[in-house]
Amino acid sequence: MAKGFGVGQWQSGERGEEAEAEILRRSSSDRLRMTAEKKRQDSSLAALARNDRGKPHASLARDVGQHRRDACATGTKGCTLGAEGEVWRQGASRWAKRRIIAEGRARIEPAVSAMQDLHIVQRAEELHEARWWEPEPGGKAHCYLCPRHCHIGEGQSGFCFIRANRGGKLYSLGYASPAAIQIDPIEKKPLNHFLPGTKILSLGTAGCNMGCFFCQNWDISKSKHDQVHSTHLPAEEVPLLAMQHGCPSLAFTYNEPTIWGEYVIDICAAAREYGLKTVMVTNGYVTYEAFHDIYDHIDAANVDLKAFTESFYGKITLTHLQPVLDTLVWLKQETNVWVEITNLLIPTLNDDPKQIRELSEWVLKHLGPEVPLHFTAFHPDFKLRDKPNTPPETLHMAREIAREVGLHYVYEGNIWSDGGNTLCPSCGQTVIRRSWHKVLENRLKHEACPNCGHQIPGHWSDSPSAGSPRDSAKFQAATRKHEALNL
Repeated sequence: MAKGFGVGQWQSGERGEEAEAEILRRSSSDRLRMTAEKKRQDSSLAALARNDRGKPHASLARDVGQHRRDACATGTKGCTLGAEGEVWRQGASRWAKRRIIAEGRARIEPAVSAMQDLHIVQRAEELHEARWWEPEPGGKAHCYLCPRHCHIGEGQSGFCFIRANRGGKLYSLGYASPAAIQIDPIEKKPLNHFLPGTKILSLGTAGCNMGCFFCQNWDISKSKHDQVHSTHLPAEEVPLLAMQHGCPSLAFTYNEPTIWGEYVIDICAAAREYGLKTVMVTNGYVTYEAFHDIYDHIDAANVDLKAFTESFYGKITLTHLQPVLDTLVWLKQETNVWVEITNLLIPTLNDDPKQIRELSEWVLKHLGPEVPLHFTAFHPDFKLRDKPNTPPETLHMAREIAREVGLHYVYEGNIWSDGGNTLCPSCGQTVIRRSWHKVLENRLKHEACPNCGHQIPGHWSDSPSAGSPRDSAKFQAATRKHEALNL
C-alpha cells in the first residue's frame, strides 16, 4: 500500500474526460440553467473570499463542517459523509439534499482551489492497490473488472473515476472511503424475500461504471469530488457499525459496488465473523474474471435490469445489455446468492408492453418463476428531466403481464399500491403485507403459506450471530470513533 491523495487528483485523464463529456451532455435549457447557477455560485464565492480572506485551509474546513452540522439540524433521514467525519444530512427531499451539497461545495471551493495550486487535493489515508488489472506497455494499466476494459494511462482514471493509475500500478481510490452511508429498511433495496422487516446498513462510494442519464444517486455516482469529502472507514469496522445500530445485514449500494470490489470482499470477510449477511445492489456490469471473486462472498443481490433492448443500454446507460444478462445467469447457475431483479419503467423509453413481456419471458426461461421481479416508478432526475413520472397504471400493466407470463412474485415499487404484497402463488392468499418500504404483517409460518402450506422461496430470518462483540475493546473503540455519524 502507498500513501496518496484523494480521488480528485486522478480524474483528469483523457478517457475520463471523454466519458464524462458523453455522460454530461446537456440540452440548451440545461446549459442556461447551469450558467445561472454558476453566476450564483461565483457571487457566493466572491462573498466568501471577502469574509474568509487570510484564513488557513483548516479554518475553512471547519467552517464547511459547521455548515453541514447546521444542515443536519433540518435533516430528516439519511446522510452523506462530510470532511473530517462530519455528517452531511439529507433533507426532507432530494432537492434539499442537492441544495445542501451545492452550498457546501461553494464554501469549500476556495480552500480546494488554493490546495490545487500546491498539487494537493486532500490527503487520503492510503492508496490501496487494485485487483483485476494487468500492466501494459508505456506504463498503462488494463482494468478488466468490468466489461469496459479501460486501458488507463499514468495519472489517469478509468470511466468509473475511482480506479486510477499511479506509477504504472492501478489503485482503488474507493477503498475504505465511503461517500454515503445510511441505515435503510431492507425493502428499500428492494429485497422482499430476504430478511423482511429488518434494517440494513448501506454504504457507497463515488463513481460508477455506467453512465445512466436517469441516475437517482447522481450526486455521488457522477461526481469527481464527493470521494474527497468521504470518511475513512476500515473494512473490519463496517460490521461493528452495523451491529451497533441493530442491523443483521450490510448493503453495498448507492453507486455501483463492483467498482470497489476490493473493499466489498474485505467487508464481507469481516461480516462473516459475526454472522452478518451481505447484499449487492448492482447494475450487473462485471466480467467473469472478477465475478466469483466478489459474489462468492455475497448472500443476496438485487440486479437492476434497466431495459430489455440494446438500444436503451447503448443510448441511455452507455453500456451493453448482454453482460448484464450473463451476470444474472451466472448468479442463478453458479452461486447460492439470493437474487431479485428491478426494472425501472421510464415513459416512452422502456415501458412498451411488448418489451415488458419479452423481459418477463427471459426471466422465466433463464432464471425460473420464483425470482422476484420489481417494476418501479421513474421520476425525472439528472439528465432525463424531459420525461414524466411513471403512471401507476403502467406498473399495474407490467405486473399483470409478468404474472400472466408465469412469474410468481412480481412487485410494484415507488408508488402506494397493493403491488408490494407477497402473495402465495398456490392459493392467492397475502402472506406478507407491506406499505411502501414497511412490513405491516408477516403471516409466514415455517417459511410457508399459513393457508395452504406452499413453501415461499427466500431467506426469511437472520442466522444467530457468531458472537456478540459489544464487550470487546475493538467494538467499543469503533463505536466511539464513529459516534458522530448519528445514523
